[in-house]
Amino acid sequence: MSERRLALCLVVALTIARSLLFVFKSSLAFDSDQAIFGLMAKHIAAGRAFPLFMYGTSYILAVEAWLAAPLFLIAGVSVAALKLPLLAMNVAIAALLVTLLEREAGLRPRDALFASLFFVLAPPGTATELLAPIGGNVEPLLYVLLLWLTRKRPALCGAILGIGFLQREFTVYGLVALVLVEVASGMRGRADGRRLLSALRVAAEVWLIAQFLRPLASPAGPGTTVADLVTPPNNLANLAGRICFDVHAVAAGIGRLITVHWPVLFGTKLVPLNTFLIESSVSQGAAWSGAVLAGAFGLMVICIGANAARIHRDWMRCRFPVYLVLVGAISAFVYAAGRCGELAIGTMRYDLLSVVGAVGIAALFFTIVRAQAPRAAAIALIVLWAAVSTSAHVRLWTEALARPTVPDKILIIRNLEARGIRYAMADYWIAYYTTFMTNERIIVAADDIGRIPAYERDVLAHRSEAVRIARTPCGGRRPVIEGVYFCPLE
Repeated sequence: MSERRLALCLVVALTIARSLLFVFKSSLAFDSDQAIFGLMAKHIAAGRAFPLFMYGTSYILAVEAWLAAPLFLIAGVSVAALKLPLLAMNVAIAALLVTLLEREAGLRPRDALFASLFFVLAPPGTATELLAPIGGNVEPLLYVLLLWLTRKRPALCGAILGIGFLQREFTVYGLVALVLVEVASGMRGRADGRRLLSALRVAAEVWLIAQFLRPLASPAGPGTTVADLVTPPNNLANLAGRICFDVHAVAAGIGRLITVHWPVLFGTKLVPLNTFLIESSVSQGAAWSGAVLAGAFGLMVICIGANAARIHRDWMRCRFPVYLVLVGAISAFVYAAGRCGELAIGTMRYDLLSVVGAVGIAALFFTIVRAQAPRAAAIALIVLWAAVSTSAHVRLWTEALARPTVPDKILIIRNLEARGIRYAMADYWIAYYTTFMTNERIIVAADDIGRIPAYERDVLAHRSEAVRIARTPCGGRRPVIEGVYFCPLE
């Protein structure tokens, strides 16, 4: 087997291995946000609704629901069928990284594999984000690679940019990085300018088509219209409402990016996996692994700086790694500066593109550094980091196979089924999870953040037989499980 084929087989196999549990163990990492997309796909497959965006919003294009709908028709409604398209995207990204690093940067497949490990062997907390069907976690990583591939074909590039921006605004970081690389390459006059303007025109047309279709879609489930929405009218308005910029908080934000966000994103900080809503008692990270990762990037950045002249001399080979570095850097800076310094594990999905930046730094290092000693040292440090990430996956697999846990929400479902209850009210995090996991055999409407009004109507129409799933005691009723009560629907 050639080195190229071996590298591709390895990245595909490793990506699948770190993903399988999250795809096929339905109760391991699944919540109501993901269930919303599952219910959307189910409604599409049944012809009951045709959403353009996530239910209850005018942003986050419903790509994941439309991809899952055919699988629901073929294989039935399940968490696995919902997540399989995301697994395919993860595999595609891994394969594209190795292929493009070999083709564009001239790396040996072996070096391209080592550089790609930051994505391929992402730790469990990051891997679950990359496989979460909540609208657009993994897609921006794929879109930025596709933008590079189609940069000479403005119609296709613009369509990808337009769809990507509608699904998740982070896709625009790829456009900015692409323009910077083109400028550094010396844009060749009018031809390059026209190509860029053509791509932007197509992207704008895609956005306008979406605004035209929005009133015709099902914005909040079966039988709804745009009048049922209370969110901003489009993703631009939503984006403007979510940005929080304070020049005095930029330094604090960058500090938390380095000390909080990146250690969690790259799995070096010791963090329980249940922090990421993974049903597990396992932790990821190790106390010493942060020094390993810092050493790896410190070594690579120093060597890149010492060999910076080679970037100019061998610019054609360096363009793609530089593009990846720019995408990651823009994403990290906007995340740190655009949230008034408030960064938390729960918002890690807003900067998954830092992973792409890490791949870019490693790729640029392997492209321009010729000395064998620093190359061997960098590979050893990357492999040591990968071993820490892999060990967390191995412990998770061991626990899942030897000591499978039953989440509280599954126990709630079992109690509802045992009592013959088919209608209920609950908070958001119980409601849509229960409704999807029972394939709508039990309808639970949300009494706080309602996204599907049809469920509220169904529950109220069966008020006499419905219950409220509460987290506080009601009367003298005993809890069905610890901290959960079935109360009368008032």
